[in-house]
Amino acid sequence: MRIVSMLRGSRGWLVLLLGLLVTFAVPAGASAWGGGGGPHGAVYTATNNPAGNAVIVFDRHGDGSLTQSAVVPTGGIGLASNPPFSFPIVDSSGSIDLAFGGHLLFVVNAGDNTISSFRVTPWGLQLADRVSSHGTLPISLTSHGDVLYVVNEISANIYGFRFSPWGDLKPLAGQAASGRSLSTPFPNTVTAQIGFSPDGRQLIVTERGLPNLTGVIDTFNVGWNGLAGPAHKNTGAGLVQPNPFGFDFDNAGHLLVSNAGIVLAPGNGPPPIPQVFDPAQFVGSATSYSVSSSGAIASKGDVLSGGRAACWLVTSKDGRYAFVTNTLSDTVPNIFTGIGGVTEYAVGPHGGLTYLRQVDTSPGNPGDEAISRGGRYLFVLVPTVFGPDDSHIETYRIGWHGSLTHVASAGGLPAAISGIAGS
Repeated sequence: MRIVSMLRGSRGWLVLLLGLLVTFAVPAGASAWGGGGGPHGAVYTATNNPAGNAVIVFDRHGDGSLTQSAVVPTGGIGLASNPPFSFPIVDSSGSIDLAFGGHLLFVVNAGDNTISSFRVTPWGLQLADRVSSHGTLPISLTSHGDVLYVVNEISANIYGFRFSPWGDLKPLAGQAASGRSLSTPFPNTVTAQIGFSPDGRQLIVTERGLPNLTGVIDTFNVGWNGLAGPAHKNTGAGLVQPNPFGFDFDNAGHLLVSNAGIVLAPGNGPPPIPQVFDPAQFVGSATSYSVSSSGAIASKGDVLSGGRAACWLVTSKDGRYAFVTNTLSDTVPNIFTGIGGVTEYAVGPHGGLTYLRQVDTSPGNPGDEAISRGGRYLFVLVPTVFGPDDSHIETYRIGWHGSLTHVASAGGLPAAISGIAGS
């Protein structure tokens, strides 16, 4: 099925063939997956530094622990303050995308509206290309086959590229100069993530309910040539909670979305100000949806996360479990402590969610997540957003019934680290 999807692109057959050649050309004993990541894999995050963005590369060891091995400039710049809350991170899910079987890495440069691509080689990351995102404030990326899409927050548009096995990026043929517009312009809603459905036939974009408290999920049907159709707006009764943020899919194609919870501005006037010490705000949850071939979504149930600001969500490789990060921990007294920082859900055969348990992170504000290519480890990015804690990455071993066991922390990282991908 995956091979068929890659062949849908006009050059998909060439990409597939060359990818196989690249894979088998790796010298014996070298890793085909890590950017200097050793035999077990690698993990990547970005500095989001306004003076010059860079990718931080970590070797992943056999037990899941991480050792920093390289810092590689993207050629672009980060953003000091991401609207609407002026956080120093790229306030989104998926600002880094590991693609093409782990051989290519794509990173947004939110400060200069560009995308950087890297070749992942046994000898480290190699910068391949840097192109315009064709919009303002790129925050999230997604790939399928040899097609890459980016969503731009302020210009409220998506734009598509076709990439070569070497990481060269070219706009999709036949695409309008501005790509496709989202259903709602900025700042009426604020974009959180873009992602392909598992079969590559639809794009999903979550738009947080800020400042109007009406969350939106846009879907775009994608043609055989990779071009996205007009936005299909899903809102109202289909969204149980406002503020949809991160999402992933189970193996049956159900859309699983984390909901950061209500944010109220004093006097209900824009811009919205996050009241992190108000226990009535940021009550987190996760929702399961079915997605029709036309792009319509229907809620299959909403389940509280037991935490606050449930912003990021990933599913296990077998699709049976979902992991949500609660950026504001579990209760107001525990803000910044990481207590209750990750919620584990079971995913039923029909997409229904069941709350299982919560586990703690080290102090800070747990954010974006990634799962290792074999599905054994969960990596949680903990940037410095609130509080004095140093940024770090937490590693958990995924066990029976979705249980998480803490393995190690990799700390001493820049305050604004953004996005995470792992192999």
